[in-house]
Amino acid sequence: MKKTSLAIALMALILAGGVACYRPFGAHYYPDVPRFAPTAPPSVDLLRREPRRDHIALGEVWIRPNYRMDRFYVESVLREKAAAMGADALIIVRDRFYREGVVYSYWHGPRPVYERQIVGIAIRYRR
Repeated sequence: MKKTSLAIALMALILAGGVACYRPFGAHYYPDVPRFAPTAPPSVDLLRREPRRDHIALGEVWIRPNYRMDRFYVESVLREKAAAMGADALIIVRDRFYREGVVYSYWHGPRPVYERQIVGIAIRYRR
C-alpha cells in the first residue's frame, strides 16, 4: 500500500513539473547580433513583409495561440516579446496550422488535432 501511494505521488510530481515547463510563447536571439535596450511595446510595428529600409534581424518571436486567446492578446504578446529584444518592428513570417496528432474516439473514430503557430522576426531599423 505504501509503495503504490509513493509511486502515485512521484508520478503526480513529474506530471506537475512537465506541465509547469510548457510555454505557449517565447523568443530567442540570433547569434552574433548586437543587443539593444528594450523599446515600448505599443511602438513595435507588426509587418507582413520585409521593409525596404535597412534593418538588423535580432531574433525570432513565437506564440502558439489557442481558441481562448483573442487577436489583441496575441498581438500584445508578440509586441511585448519583440520590444524586450529592442525591436522596432516584427515581421510575421509564419502563421499556420499544423497537425499535432490524432485523437481516437469510440464513437467518431480517428480525428486529427491541429495546432496554430505564429512566428515573427524581430528587427531594428538602422539609424
